[in-house]
Amino acid sequence: MRLTELLVRDARTSLQRLGLMALLAGAASTGILAIVNSAAASQNGHSNHLVSVALYGIALLVYIFSQRYVLQTTTDEVERIVDERRRSLIRKLADCELLGVEKIGHGAIFSAINADTQTISQTAGSLILGVQAVMMIFWTTIYIATLSLPALALVAVVLLVAARLYRKRGERAGIDLRRAHEEVVALHEMVEGLLAGFKEVKLSSRRAAELLQDAVMVSGRTAFFRSLAQRALGVNFVFSQVAIFILLGTLVFILPALSTTFADSTVKVLTAVLFLVGPVSGVISAAPQITVANAAAENLLKLEKLFDENVEKGIVADDAREVSAAVFSDFSTIDLRHLTFARGEGSERFVVGPIDLSIRRGETLFITGGNGSGKTTFIKMLTGLYQADSGEILVDGRLVGRADMQRYRDIFGAVFSDFHLFPTLYGVERIDRERAASLIDEMEVENKAHLDGRRFSTVDLSTGQRKRLALVATQLENPPIMVLDEWAADQDPHFRAKFYQLVLPRLRAAGITVIAITHDDKYFHHADRRLHLEDGRVTSISSKGAAA
Repeated sequence: MRLTELLVRDARTSLQRLGLMALLAGAASTGILAIVNSAAASQNGHSNHLVSVALYGIALLVYIFSQRYVLQTTTDEVERIVDERRRSLIRKLADCELLGVEKIGHGAIFSAINADTQTISQTAGSLILGVQAVMMIFWTTIYIATLSLPALALVAVVLLVAARLYRKRGERAGIDLRRAHEEVVALHEMVEGLLAGFKEVKLSSRRAAELLQDAVMVSGRTAFFRSLAQRALGVNFVFSQVAIFILLGTLVFILPALSTTFADSTVKVLTAVLFLVGPVSGVISAAPQITVANAAAENLLKLEKLFDENVEKGIVADDAREVSAAVFSDFSTIDLRHLTFARGEGSERFVVGPIDLSIRRGETLFITGGNGSGKTTFIKMLTGLYQADSGEILVDGRLVGRADMQRYRDIFGAVFSDFHLFPTLYGVERIDRERAASLIDEMEVENKAHLDGRRFSTVDLSTGQRKRLALVATQLENPPIMVLDEWAADQDPHFRAKFYQLVLPRLRAAGITVIAITHDDKYFHHADRRLHLEDGRVTSISSKGAAA
């Protein structure tokens, strides 16, 4: 059971102590039953009555203490495990290669880290009650054994057969729940696409209809598989109740005829069996939620395995990274030698490279080419976001190996075409307020947003305005190299001209190396050099002032 594997592996609390307390709570509850049965059968002595009351009180106190301990300890432990698992997944996500994250997909990651961890957290109570119910069933069967061995044999047979059939149908429900989870992931990605492309959807009724049709189909399949699972679990519930009723009927109508000694203990055994109804119902009620939580745990462990398979190997720790950060930040040249990256298979295979290029500190380099020519892929190779299949990156003649890759990436600041603007200025140690205000003024968004502590007052702006704030945030990081992926594409003509004629020259004057993907041939002359790509290959490298 993957849920048990997850919880046991990460547990810090002594499982022996927890199990002992759960066993003690079950024993105390069964002890209360035995004391009540015994006292009800013998009402002929005042001293015996006082002893029964004393024993009853002791058993009750033991039950309260042990049950409270189990409930509180297990709840705290499950919450701690879920919290650590969530943190671990987020850390591993941050350590994954970009290509690996793209392959896993946002839907699967969101679903596991958000929904599945919440599912396990919400199941803590059911898990505790289920374990407690099992303990009570164990002790009650022992009590029945002291009353009548034939009754014990009958109870054991019914419980074992019922448990086996219940488990078999429960496994089928688990399969349906896993299939439902796969559909939920697909539905999440569709909703994410609907939100991201909402404008495009609104502009095409046919696109909207087809998208909604697909979403409805996926939602329907999700409901179908969940319905199958819940129906199987519901049938299990009815079956288990019927098993209890059959057991009661057998004890009342059949067993007395087969055993002459059973008649003396019939009432006590029936009371014990009726007492079992509560724990058995507890197990039955907890089983569906535990089944769902088990599927969630399986998803978490699967995602963790995928993260482990895609984690970047050989990256040095943060403290070691700081020691030699200046090795790359003070670079003079970056050389790419036969850098190649391939993606896809068969007819879908696309290769960028081999690329040989030397980038000088402080220069402005434009990357041009048609859509699909490999410009963004090349930028990801250059910045170390994609690990090249072959070739080398050298900084001032020093080979950038796997251990150096994060230090190398740290010298870049970027605003990608699919950029994300963080409301908080993460990674900026000391914020120069005057400079930040000046940059915001330069971007002409001073009436829209400002810095409030380490956060922008708002990021609820147009795409072009958010891209301007992203450029402000990147400059405040003070990277020696700035990568701008079609930054001016979302700007109006006035600000597009300002970007090329004022912002880029200012960055060059400050010694910042700028690598910009652009289609604006009107402004090509503002670059020191222009690298042109076609079908993943460099077809030309033009110097300053060269025509398009």
